[in-house]
Amino acid sequence: MSAKRLSSPTDTRQRLLAAAARVYGRAGLKGATTRAIAEEAGVNEVTLFRHFQTKERLLAAVVGENFSATPAIDATLPTLTGALRSDVLALARHYETLFTENLPLIRAMLGEIHHHGRQHEKHVVSGVFRPVKEALIARLDAARTSGELHSEFSGELLSDLFSGMIFTEVLRRTTKSVKSSYSASAYLEAATDLMLRGAAPERRKS
Repeated sequence: MSAKRLSSPTDTRQRLLAAAARVYGRAGLKGATTRAIAEEAGVNEVTLFRHFQTKERLLAAVVGENFSATPAIDATLPTLTGALRSDVLALARHYETLFTENLPLIRAMLGEIHHHGRQHEKHVVSGVFRPVKEALIARLDAARTSGELHSEFSGELLSDLFSGMIFTEVLRRTTKSVKSSYSASAYLEAATDLMLRGAAPERRKS
């Protein structure tokens, strides 16, 4: 009996979702065809349409699978130590990992999302990053409360600024034509220090 026949409907569905994510990442949303996705998954197009009916429903399922607005708690979040700089740097490294791992699909989604309805945009931009973003906001707000950071800047504002810096570095580092004299680690440390120093409370003049 072949492996295809042994696959359960759930296994086939997950294989199709994973294949679609890879094909979307390579070809973009417009360039990805149901035939290419079915071939990537090792099934025929009839099977794809049996599970998802339409290409739009398949896209919605891929978005939901990879960028759910209400994802399960991320057990891989780093353990925080209570030291502000080390906590923020640990969360920054986690952000960088998520950006890097999901970059092909993020690029495909953000580059062509306007063709497929804004109902997906919120999921693509924030879904997979929600747990680490919420952890970063909570840590920064705690630092504001303790007086380590200026009360003028909300944790959400600082988190958005900081994650933008991290995403920029991931894009730069994954662009083959762009080279730099510093490492990704050096960038994250510099970005962390820049953000924390910029948001530090003003020192009182003696």
